[in-house]
Amino acid sequence: MLIAGTSLPKLLVMGTSGAILRQWTLPEPVVIPDAGDGYGVSDDGRVAFLCGRRTVMTFHSLDGVQVLWHHERDLRPQTPILHGDTLWLVEDAGIAVIDLSHGAVTTVRHLPHGIALASALVSSGVLFAFADGSLATIDRAGDVVARIRLSARIDRLVPGDNGLTHAIGKGHLVTLDRPTTATAPHH
Repeated sequence: MLIAGTSLPKLLVMGTSGAILRQWTLPEPVVIPDAGDGYGVSDDGRVAFLCGRRTVMTFHSLDGVQVLWHHERDLRPQTPILHGDTLWLVEDAGIAVIDLSHGAVTTVRHLPHGIALASALVSSGVLFAFADGSLATIDRAGDVVARIRLSARIDRLVPGDNGLTHAIGKGHLVTLDRPTTATAPHH
């Protein structure tokens, strides 16, 4: 079991007995968003999380805790999405897409949809839900490859089986079939 707190800059691995098996001191406390999870699990099993306002850390059972990325600007308290050598982050100015192998940052700005509230990995990038009910998929190059608008605000995106993504908001659930190419939601 992994335990990290917002007031304690440590990450603990605890056994089922409650004994601390390993621990790491972090540079700052872990940032946990009001809604959703404070971490994301990558395709290779690394757990990615925000540590303070500008640092992305990873944990892997074999490698322990490592700094993955230091960002130039403050990040919003959203779960970082790590897939392969690409990292998607939410900042006040928009979405930052980082090519970790080259250190290249592409910032997707001027998204007229308001603040990104949730995100989920989909087949060709990351699907973001915005405050106005819009959904946009942003690929590894930082291009918006699909965009739709729902009539209600989405607070959480949950990947499902067979390319489905579940968009959850207060009092509603919409399931999207292949949201990277969707033009209309399936209810």
